Amino acid sequence: MGRIGIDATSITPSGKGIARVQREITRQLSRSAHGHEIVAFVRTQEAADSLGGLGVTCDVVAFRRSIVWELWGLPRASARRGLDVILSTSDRLPLSSAPPVVTWLYEVPTHRIELNRLHRAGTYQRVADTLTQLLWRRSLRRASVILAGSEATAREITGAAPQISGKLRVVHPGLDPSFRPDEGRVESSPYLLAIATSDGRDNTEVLLHAYARIRSTVEAPPRLRLPGGLGSRESAVRATIASLGLDDAVDVLGRVSDAELIALYQHALAYLDASLYEGFGYQVLEAMACGAPVVVSNATSIPEVVGDAGVLCDPTDPEAFAAGVLQLLHDPSFAAECRRRGLERSSTFTWERSAKNVLAALEDALAA
Repeated sequence: MGRIGIDATSITPSGKGIARVQREITRQLSRSAHGHEIVAFVRTQEAADSLGGLGVTCDVVAFRRSIVWELWGLPRASARRGLDVILSTSDRLPLSSAPPVVTWLYEVPTHRIELNRLHRAGTYQRVADTLTQLLWRRSLRRASVILAGSEATAREITGAAPQISGKLRVVHPGLDPSFRPDEGRVESSPYLLAIATSDGRDNTEVLLHAYARIRSTVEAPPRLRLPGGLGSRESAVRATIASLGLDDAVDVLGRVSDAELIALYQHALAYLDASLYEGFGYQVLEAMACGAPVVVSNATSIPEVVGDAGVLCDPTDPEAFAAGVLQLLHDPSFAAECRRRGLERSSTFTWERSAKNVLAALEDALAA
């Protein structure tokens, strides 16, 4: 029996991405890691309550700065709890002695650091980024096992730190089963769907140009709906919408709840994603699981998520995206086949499978 610690400090009620990964792997390991005790480090009692009833011991930590927690707080808390191994999703591992660490990464930090620089991050973030730049390769060398969330991320990691390739494994995350089709409702106002965020890598402008081409071709074109928190990019996106004459055709929805997002996926004619970079194509996977045919980028991890279940396009080519959408609109049998393949493909990404592979890595670290 081992005592497994999980850094779950990103979990929040509305958290997506890494927050979902931490929450769902903690839940699944609590069900499948028989003979092991699970200790989850969280920031709030609310996060602890979300893991309640699972047999997980939750430790609410006082550290508010992530880098302080990861480098100094985590080893102290691990010693206090008598942990045998730690599961982390960070590229910054403890500076002092600690139990063996298995880290599960979805991108190399250089992308995040560059985005923070472009967005003129504050003093604390600049200091944290400088420390990360200095430490992340050394951290990976100290990790017992490194898990990559996709083959694309694994290639990036080995390209940046080839000396750690021998302890690198690919483990895809799973998908929350609440992302599923709704066969009972018919959408009266047809629309295309794309998620627009504050991260410029989502490449929303290319999709807007593609949509303008679609509208010039189709007699009764569907609307385009854009959920997501645009933040500082909102004015630029709205300016592009106005310059293309799309003010009355595009709905900028802002942030939506998970329930609203699922409904949007379920009834979209197609989901579009021109992302230039994805450590793991979660939104594409969610859309397929909800029954939306997908016309998406062929960059980084997205092709390994989609397989042959959708239309893959050069993310810099609006014409390719327009052609892909028009094929779906004009050929219902093709759209139905994409939908069928998407549902089949997405069903293979389960948290049960993810937890089995993560647990194998943790047990290897324990035995080393």
